[in-house]
Amino acid sequence: MNSLHIQRFLNFDLLNKANIVFLPKHNGAENLASYRPISLIHNVSKLFAKLLSLRLAPSMRDIISKSQTAFIKGRSIHDNFLFVHNLARRFHHNGTPCFLSNLTSPSPLTLWDYLLALMEHLGFPTRWRNWVTSTLASSTSQVLLNGIPGQPIAHGRGLRQGDPLSPLLFVLVIDPLQRLLHLATEAGILSRVTKARIRLRTSMYADDAIIFIKPEKRELESCAALLHLFGEATGLRTNIQKSSIVPIKCAGLNLDEILAGFPASRTSFPIKYLGIPLTVARLKKVDFQYLLDKARNKLTNWQGRNLTLGRLVLVKYVLSSQPVHTLSVVNVPKEVLEEFDKVRKHFLWAGNENLTGGKCKVNWPTVSRPQDLKGLGVLDIHRFARALRLRWLWRQWEDPNAPWVGLEIPCNDTDRLLFAAATRIEIEDGAKTSFWHCAWAQGRRPKDIAPDIFAASRGRKASVWEALAD
Repeated sequence: MNSLHIQRFLNFDLLNKANIVFLPKHNGAENLASYRPISLIHNVSKLFAKLLSLRLAPSMRDIISKSQTAFIKGRSIHDNFLFVHNLARRFHHNGTPCFLSNLTSPSPLTLWDYLLALMEHLGFPTRWRNWVTSTLASSTSQVLLNGIPGQPIAHGRGLRQGDPLSPLLFVLVIDPLQRLLHLATEAGILSRVTKARIRLRTSMYADDAIIFIKPEKRELESCAALLHLFGEATGLRTNIQKSSIVPIKCAGLNLDEILAGFPASRTSFPIKYLGIPLTVARLKKVDFQYLLDKARNKLTNWQGRNLTLGRLVLVKYVLSSQPVHTLSVVNVPKEVLEEFDKVRKHFLWAGNENLTGGKCKVNWPTVSRPQDLKGLGVLDIHRFARALRLRWLWRQWEDPNAPWVGLEIPCNDTDRLLFAAATRIEIEDGAKTSFWHCAWAQGRRPKDIAPDIFAASRGRKASVWEALAD
């Protein structure tokens, strides 16, 4: 490691090797598309890459724009969903015609010259760039067939799977796309989607990008040209054929004419974004059926096995964790959560979905208690969902510059009352404190003190500082 630190990379290529093995995605795999490649990297080179990633990770939050959340500490995939969901709903309710463009990139083949030039532009020192250059240029891979390594393959572009540094480098490489679109908007190449000021028109999670654009043919052509330009410069080419366009409030437009010649598919709400149902209307019970189907599919694999105590472990650590991703950002209907409880209860006591009352040894509220309160420690999904929603109220204070701050969050009045009862607010300059919704007036919310004035107010989202300055 000392030799690597002082940039003595002699014979480092002997250690910077990777073996590629192919694992079948399903039984009876016959062609190459049915296998998943896994890269196994030498421990020494992986350790060096890990050291670099640990040094780089704390600075990523300051380097990368707020539209990108992948692999950055303090940001979450749910930030993307909440921002896109709220912006789509705003355009729909305001009657603003818009296209939601869901872009898909193929396997990224990053150009190393571009990566190093970008790092120099961002102010990375020469030693850092030399370390990255050496780890990339000295890397080779071998394909293992029946345990026998093939000829070494020297790499000339791209980032390696399994390398701890690769995710951070990829985020560095793709982040200028958001900046390019912003500059294009400022220069008039792309039109502003709405007259109202929005901080971002792009949301990115790794290479999954959402772009809001005006529903005009010229806008689509300009956007496609910018994506092509970015792909030629970076190696990250957008696969327009696998991308999709979702119209918002475009009923009065000739979409066939606007989208003629544009290879992206046209779809409509509801859609799945980052694994969560997204729509501009109120989500219905049927939109969450996938949560119940996913849980029941798990039961199919477990049924017929002699499981006793193992059922409790599976319910606590497998079934109970499945809806957490959705619950973190969507207010799931109570009926869906009750149905999910039935699936867990039936499997716990009967091992299948055929359950009668006589098989239940303990009632479900007792099962959901912590073990130190004489329960079984199974997650109370209703209370846990509320705890996940309360997290957004706390994050508004922690990160007031997040893209979704100022937009609607998945919290109801009961959630806000609970949060107000559990916290104490210090106004200071009033920039962070909501004038109407925070309990800053002797422990009470102004909306509760003067409900008639609140109902007539137009500035319901104003802070204390904004309201007093008005």
